[in-house]
Amino acid sequence: MNVSIIIVNYNTREITQNCIESIFQHTKGIDFEVILVDNASTDGSIELFEKDTRLKFIESGKNIGFGKANNLGYTYSKGKYIFLLNSDTILLNNAVKEFFEIHEKMPINVACLGCVLKAADGVTGNNSYGTFPSINKTLLDILNLYFRYVPQGKTTATNDVDSFKVDYIIGADLFIRKDVIEKMRLFDPAFFMYFEESEMQYRYSRAGYESRIIRTPSIIHLECASVNGSRKMPSLKQMLMYFESMFLYMRKRYNLLQYLFFRIVVLLYIPTFHKVKKDGWGEILKLFLFKR
Repeated sequence: MNVSIIIVNYNTREITQNCIESIFQHTKGIDFEVILVDNASTDGSIELFEKDTRLKFIESGKNIGFGKANNLGYTYSKGKYIFLLNSDTILLNNAVKEFFEIHEKMPINVACLGCVLKAADGVTGNNSYGTFPSINKTLLDILNLYFRYVPQGKTTATNDVDSFKVDYIIGADLFIRKDVIEKMRLFDPAFFMYFEESEMQYRYSRAGYESRIIRTPSIIHLECASVNGSRKMPSLKQMLMYFESMFLYMRKRYNLLQYLFFRIVVLLYIPTFHKVKKDGWGEILKLFLFKR
């Protein structure tokens, strides 16, 4: 098996079906499998996808989050490469084969590949990669985080090189060598959602591995449709989930004093970028006071 494609679905039946159809329409000349992990959807996804004989369909039994669901799908994989693909993506060409053939020629220290993702119009560049989150960068960018609601890293490269090194590739299209995963693990299960891909690739980078963006795969990423169906302002629950993952990442990277300083500053910033209702402050304070 050349490639195992893992998709996680949670109540996104239509966009997941569109993603799957685009895979089978465009993927040719390569041995691949599609593993779909369903996080206890209630929108008819289970009834639809369990009948699709093209898939390895796995029911998680409950909503275990993005990272754990991908980890679960990985245990069923047979491919030399693992392709983590968001449910809100659409392949426009033979992207899987492009990733495979290019990765086969890459140096042994390249662990992950991604591509320059496209927006819904199929032309405009979309968020595809980023620099590793840091305390300084996060504090400078924090006002922007919830207006875009995706990890920082908007595509800005305009040169014509075939590939370029990045700190991390966003989790929408991560093409990873399986032998690296076997040595370094996939996602840290402590992350429910958000920051799991940056933490994983930070961990890989410390062991000497690289992530690179290549140009030939063509993939649309609808951005956030797999989370809330649109690009609307995040709910309080989603905001708290984001912060909890951010804190977990920072705690793993920095010493205790730096981490505590970061938490205090972020708490002071919350009112400036999110209209928190009175009853929401209890949940926010609970997160800041009682979560690690």
